[in-house]
This record gives sequence, C-alpha cells and structure tokens, in this order.
Amino acid sequence: MRVTVREIAEQAGVSPATVSLVINNKKGVSEKTRQRVRLVLEKNNYQVRYNKRQKNQYRLMLFKYRSHGMAVEENQGFIASIIDQIEQRCRRLSFNLVTHNCDAKHASAAINEVNLSPPDGVIVIGTELTQEDDWVLETLAAPLVVLDNSMRYSHWDSVVMDNESIMDEAVRHLYDLGHRHIDYFKSHSQISNLDERYEGYQKTMRELNLPVPPPIMLAPTINGAFGDMKRHIRQGEYVPKGAAVAENDSIAIGAAKAIQEAGYSIPEDVSLIGVDDIPYSAVMEPPLSTLRISRIALGTLAVDLMHKRMQNPQWPTMRVRIAGELIHRSSTNVPNGVREV
Repeated sequence: MRVTVREIAEQAGVSPATVSLVINNKKGVSEKTRQRVRLVLEKNNYQVRYNKRQKNQYRLMLFKYRSHGMAVEENQGFIASIIDQIEQRCRRLSFNLVTHNCDAKHASAAINEVNLSPPDGVIVIGTELTQEDDWVLETLAAPLVVLDNSMRYSHWDSVVMDNESIMDEAVRHLYDLGHRHIDYFKSHSQISNLDERYEGYQKTMRELNLPVPPPIMLAPTINGAFGDMKRHIRQGEYVPKGAAVAENDSIAIGAAKAIQEAGYSIPEDVSLIGVDDIPYSAVMEPPLSTLRISRIALGTLAVDLMHKRMQNPQWPTMRVRIAGELIHRSSTNVPNGVREV
C-alpha cells in the first residue's frame, strides 16, 4: 500500500512542506526534525535517494499524466506547444528539466521511480486529472504545480485558462451578433477544463435570459466529433440552426465537417465558435472563430510559479488563471436573414 507525503507528515507531526524539504535535502528544517522525519520515512519503507545538487541549479520534472489520452495526446499539438514553452523558460533560467510520462494504469510504479531520486519541483500536466487522482499528487515527493487543471477542490498550486470567462466571451460574441438560439457541443469524456467551460456557458446563457438546450454530446477529438455529429444529424437528434459553441476547436472542426457533409452551411445555417485556436482552426473552410489561449503564458507561468513554490514552501496555495482572446473569423456571423448594421 502506497504511503503519501501527507501521511508521512501526519505521523511525524510536521507539515507536508517540511517532509518535502527533508526528502529533497533542502535547508529550512532543524536537524532534530529532519532526523524525526527520516525515521518515519524509513519505518514506512519510503525509499528516497538524498541527492545533492549544484548551488542554484534546480532540477525540475515535467510529469505528463494520461488517463485516457484524448486531451493530452489528441488535442492537435496544444499540450505539445505548452511543453515547448516550459522547455524554453527552463533553459532561460538554467534549470535542468527532465520529462516523465505516466499513464493511470502504471502510476504507482512511475511515482516510485520518481521518488527514488526526487527532483526539486514537479510540473504536472494535469489536463486529465480527476479528484480521484489526488493520490498521484499526494505521493509525489516534491513541491509541485499542476498545469492545465484548476484543482479548485484541492490545495495544489495551479496554472490554467480561465474557462468560465472564456466561455462567457464566446457566448456573448454570438449574442452580440444577434443570435438567441445557441447550442452547446459538449465532450462526452470528463475533462476538468471542459466541465468548467460548460458551467460558464450555462451561467452566461441564464444571465442573458436565453433558453439552455440539452448539450450535443461529442468526442473531444476531430475524428470522434465528426463521427458522433454525423450520427446525431442522421438520427434527427440535432438540426443545425442558429449558433453553437464547441468546448474546444477539435470538437468544432469535426462537427463542422459533419454539418457541411449533411448539406448545411457555416455560418449561413449555424454560426460556430470553438476554444483553443489550434492551427487547423485558421485553415478550415470557413476559418473558425475561436478563443485563443496563450501557450506562452501557460508554459512560462507554470515554471515561474514552480520557482516561487520551491523558494517559499510555506506560502499559501497559489492559483493562476489566464484569460482568452477572441479571434473572430468567418464561421460566425449575424443570423441568416438579418442584415448586419
């Protein structure tokens, strides 16, 4: 049975941050406390390799967690471009960065391997983390920042897009064009960011006194959304009309292809907007309106927040939210038959 850092802390009568300092052989802990924590670690067979690092040379780990892979691996380079920014920021700060891939089935083994030689800090790609996965974070023996998940029900530092405000801007864009019927293309896979976007959509629709129709459930990938939307249209479960917000660009692009193949036009029959501004969104026909999320900001701020946490382990939980930028392209327009003023 795995023992978490929090359980070690409770047995030793110290904070989890103190256990992390001991595990990572850092200053800020008295020798008496350090020995007490080490005894508890040994009692629980918690294997730690006490490595020393060069002065001012931090070793960071990028821990890429996958549950189903639909958001981490198949979102058309969105996560990959954030990782590029993390690598660039680490080079600029002279941090050593290593990457560790982890899938849910083999998480225990992966974490044990990491804890044998714990880094100074861990940036967790948390796109597919759920509340049930909290044990993964509890067991990692290092300070950490969760990227791409708000962790609003947990105590971990996080950097994430401001999903509710992003969806608010998407809905209001369609409303300002004159649309009063706005459907929602929702992922059928549980992903924290997408759940928050749906909450934002519902909130704004109610604020605008608009009816909230049942969501159209689609896979969160281009091919998956295409197949699901074809079935919805064929079975009469969805008739393209008015406008629609998609939870991400992959869903929007797949759905748009199916809508067009069924003989409907965008934006004449339905105005469509997505979120993320992946490369395909600008080259599809018609080009997709979307909310652009800054990968530079997400990657850079994740490293900077990790740096602050390593320097100040006793600070309260820090959460950073990043707003989106509306990119108006040809997939959204005034309702059919309404002249634009």
